[in-house]
Amino acid sequence: MNYMKRALFYVKRKMSKSIILGITFFMIGNLVLVGLGISNAAENAKQITRNKMRAVVAYEMDYETFWKDMEKLESDEERNVFSQNMPRVDNEKVKTMMSDERVAGVNQLISAVAYSNGFENVPVGNENKKNEGGSGGVSIDAVTGVEYVYQESNLLVMANAYPNMIEFLDNTFTLQEGRMYTQDDIDNSNRVAVITKELAEQNGLRVGDTIKYTMFQGSQLEEYKTTMGISEDDCIMEVEIIGIYTTINDVDPNSEQFDWMAPYESPKNAILVPLTAHADFSYNLISKVYDYFEKTGNTAMIEGQDRPTLNDYLNTNKATFLLKNANDIHSFVDDNKSNEETYIKFNSNEKEFNELAKPLDSLSFFANVIVWIVALNAIVIISLVTALTLKTREFEIGVLLSLGVSKVKVVLQLFTELLIIGLMGFTLAVASGSLIAGQVGDLVLDYQQNNVDEEIETDTNYSWIGDQSYFTEISQDELLQNYHVSINPILILEIYGLGILVVFVSILIPSAMIMRLNPKRIMLS
Repeated sequence: MNYMKRALFYVKRKMSKSIILGITFFMIGNLVLVGLGISNAAENAKQITRNKMRAVVAYEMDYETFWKDMEKLESDEERNVFSQNMPRVDNEKVKTMMSDERVAGVNQLISAVAYSNGFENVPVGNENKKNEGGSGGVSIDAVTGVEYVYQESNLLVMANAYPNMIEFLDNTFTLQEGRMYTQDDIDNSNRVAVITKELAEQNGLRVGDTIKYTMFQGSQLEEYKTTMGISEDDCIMEVEIIGIYTTINDVDPNSEQFDWMAPYESPKNAILVPLTAHADFSYNLISKVYDYFEKTGNTAMIEGQDRPTLNDYLNTNKATFLLKNANDIHSFVDDNKSNEETYIKFNSNEKEFNELAKPLDSLSFFANVIVWIVALNAIVIISLVTALTLKTREFEIGVLLSLGVSKVKVVLQLFTELLIIGLMGFTLAVASGSLIAGQVGDLVLDYQQNNVDEEIETDTNYSWIGDQSYFTEISQDELLQNYHVSINPILILEIYGLGILVVFVSILIPSAMIMRLNPKRIMLS
């Protein structure tokens, strides 16, 4: 009769002992099941939320540190020099990181407000409200000294250094007609543009048509041309429409800003152009304005400023990388740490996400602690019970050893006995734990939320123009909605695996005792 059969017969023969050990394994299994269930649910909630968010990493100017360091300077002159030397993102480093196989696309954007020339913007929907409250007003132009009626900018120019914009990759933008500008368009500074479907329909525009826009409103434009001797080609940017796209972005009519929102703040009035074309146009125009001030001696307008260079308009304060997989964020940042500079850092939104996930991290930590405490206590208790019962089984063990059964097989018999009882206890625990794990997990989370002393604050500023963030904004409630404690096959396998490990470790001390036994001495005693 082999050791497995002897183990099964012993479990049946010593039913009272088996039941007591079975109850012990049953209680241990329930506690472990709840602990692992809570821990796994917390980690799954974080992973699910992460997968729903854009997998983006920003390589950007660290303004907070920059301004703090500038405030430490004693004189205004030092602060002015420090401010003028504000660093920009290194384009070569961005290009190198762009070639990383983990990168799907990059936005190295400059956004600028502009005025349409010869066509109309898409109405925002708040025009009646703004007319009721009055709009505009007479202002004095700082350059010409001429009065003009203020006019709101009605276009947003989005100039990117790369053709694979994040918005097209994540389906925020969808190309409807024509094409997006290419790397060849960027390299040759081609004056081409992709406009929204609404803007095209508003003006009856099609692919192949041209549109014009300027950085100055109508009344100012004429004064600038006359006063500064700047040509119309210098002031007006003419681009060929090569594509028409739709966007899921729109204005929020229920927002506090809607009533006074300017036309350029509507995503329907955004036009996409190559950064190089926008930089050439801006550099040419501003250089001539600078030269005018310098020639006429109006140095107050350019005090402390060097003559602009083309790189001033090609370099940006941020590059945002869209990765193919959210799980690559940490490795991408770690692998490119060498590209960080004094005030140019990586930002993967980890700080904000970790703040929101604090309740889940606390749950996961305490659940794991409970699992390890229960497992260690189980090992101690079962080891003691097994060791104490060996004294009553010395004769049985002595007979087996006398019959030629090896000590290893005797140990295997004890291991099998505990394993049979343990598997039965854990099987019952899986059935009962499946019913209570979810309820216990929800109760623990509610308790955790009700006892959090630190209130999480997130920025909710409304903004469309300029240095926009591509991080997906989430609330703590949205994160916690993904927290669901459930028992799945993998978790059940983990519980059985832990049970086998507990039994294995628990048998080590009794095994050492068996190895020291002498069958002849046992039989004589």
